[in-house]
Amino acid sequence: MTEVPESAILSRRMLMRGALAASVLAGAAPAVAQRGRKVALPDDPAGMVATLTDAVYINSNENPLGPCPAARQALAGLEKLSGRYGMAFATKLESLFARQNGLSPDHVQVHPGSYMPLRSVALAYSSKDRPIAWFEPTFDSGFIGRSDQCVTRAVTLPLGGDYAVDVRKLLAAAPNAGVYYLCNPNNPTGLVTSRADIEWLLAHKPAGSVLLIDEAYIQFSDAQSCLDLVAKGADVLVARTFSKIYGLAGLRCGLIAARKDLLDGMADYGVNITPMPAVVAAEASLLDSDLVPQRKAYNRAVRDDLFAWLDAKGMRYLPSQASFAMIHVGRPGADVTAALAKEGVFIGGPRKHMEDWVRVSFGTPQEMQAFKTAFLKVLA
Repeated sequence: MTEVPESAILSRRMLMRGALAASVLAGAAPAVAQRGRKVALPDDPAGMVATLTDAVYINSNENPLGPCPAARQALAGLEKLSGRYGMAFATKLESLFARQNGLSPDHVQVHPGSYMPLRSVALAYSSKDRPIAWFEPTFDSGFIGRSDQCVTRAVTLPLGGDYAVDVRKLLAAAPNAGVYYLCNPNNPTGLVTSRADIEWLLAHKPAGSVLLIDEAYIQFSDAQSCLDLVAKGADVLVARTFSKIYGLAGLRCGLIAARKDLLDGMADYGVNITPMPAVVAAEASLLDSDLVPQRKAYNRAVRDDLFAWLDAKGMRYLPSQASFAMIHVGRPGADVTAALAKEGVFIGGPRKHMEDWVRVSFGTPQEMQAFKTAFLKVLA
């Protein structure tokens, strides 16, 4: 495993401990939440604060290493500049990302995270007549409005027994969709849709429709990115985030790459200024050429250790290529998630069509050991 200096780790535990403890002291009832379900934590405020002191947070697919040293150094000198909007910094980041990935700068648009660009694509290119189509479960929060209804119209299919995406079934179910959405690797399964399948869907989709591909976790995997399809002028929009492998989740910085006309079509549905510190940290992260391979190796080592342990215990899991995995618990996943929370270990709960599974993000080796101990206790 690649060694990461202790000084290079921004403690998620410290950040979340303060936030959740503050909510307890303010009289709030903290919960581990995801769309459509909440898992309450223990009732006793004093006991809860004590539990949070050594809690393990492997529930939100965050990077336990936090920002890299170069990003933290870049942030350290921003006291005065942080009072500026800094639009030019985003333009500089777009140019850097474009240059590194064989794109034109006008093919890249920086956003404060990935939520708004995903939502803008749905609003711009799908409608009640031409829906947005995807498999469930996946990361679909950007497409959902009030009452869990799609912001336009959705055609959704449950993943099959192997939980792999079948693009032919998706096209058959929505032959006139305006947007076909793929999260690759998929969240929460961590499984990859092959490049051959993506190219098949691109070749057979109806004219005027687009493929929206969320590559939030692509750098943890061995999958081929679709950014080259953007360079070729295909009907493809590729979303990226700096929240995952780069460890900048709290700073909120993402981008979307596509032909200029496709990016221009999103403009009516919201383009906001990305916080300048986030952009500066993202730029420093891109300039660190060793960062992605080092963190990919770190994540792989933690993942392989967990999978070996699950194999030894005879537990079923999905062979994720991301920074998390779905584990089959054979009982309501919400109950397991709540029981683990009482042990001070916070994980992601079940998902639609996967009610007896839980999702576990990959933390540090120490955090994963704490998870293993609590997991065995809860399942016993």
